[in-house]
Amino acid sequence: MASQYFGRLSEVFHRHSLLGSFHSHRATTLSVLCVALALPFAIRDYLTFLSYGPGGLPYNVVGWLASNVARLIAAEQLSTSVYDDPNLPHADEPSFLPTSFPPHRESPRPRIGPHPVPQRQLQQLPNEEVKHTLLDRFAKLGKHAQEKGLVELRTSRFERHHDAYFVSKTQQWHSIAQATGGEIAHVHDGKDNSIHVVLHPADCKAVLDAGWGQRHAFSGVDTRKILGFALPVNYVLVYAPRDDAEVDIAMGIIRAAIAFMTGSREDLG
Repeated sequence: MASQYFGRLSEVFHRHSLLGSFHSHRATTLSVLCVALALPFAIRDYLTFLSYGPGGLPYNVVGWLASNVARLIAAEQLSTSVYDDPNLPHADEPSFLPTSFPPHRESPRPRIGPHPVPQRQLQQLPNEEVKHTLLDRFAKLGKHAQEKGLVELRTSRFERHHDAYFVSKTQQWHSIAQATGGEIAHVHDGKDNSIHVVLHPADCKAVLDAGWGQRHAFSGVDTRKILGFALPVNYVLVYAPRDDAEVDIAMGIIRAAIAFMTGSREDLG
């Protein structure tokens, strides 16, 4: 009996000791608990960021932190009502994609990473053969357009790790070309092979309505004070093609981007 009594008494004192310690160091205790709870989520989020591969931000903890801060200004990416604005630049001009193109994409939209930069898809990724096919055709089209004096080929100013088309300095740059520094399109060579393009407003709407892409989280957001530039609403992500038929569709969209940004309606094949 005595041993049970003293055992219970010891438990009482132990509990009071813990409570007293908690009250004495409440801020520190709560901070430790918050860190313990948040750490697994932070690690998982950081690994997701790394899974995109190198992009426009540093490929390390600094880039990860910056990308999470950028979530505060990220915009909705799927609605197409913005393209109905008749005051958008070039909205009163004919679009460049053929009628009823692209066809409706049968699959649901792939899941996109939660970080606005770099913008990457996490699902429905192509195999290595399809990746190679897209990159080869992208390079050949760029060379062909360069020979015609429409584009220049160099590293993307936004991604800094991928080849991109730019409007040639011999061409007249309209306001959208000036907003992107002349950049027309690039493929995210590596992890997902999604594509960023800059399109006529009506073509943006066609691509989104057919389920082939979405806007960038910064498209149409005034980020000039933060980033020094702002992306127009014309800046669109095209989902990675997964077979030869989808590569054909992606290349059709890319050709429309070249045509819009260079002001050329020449058939690029």
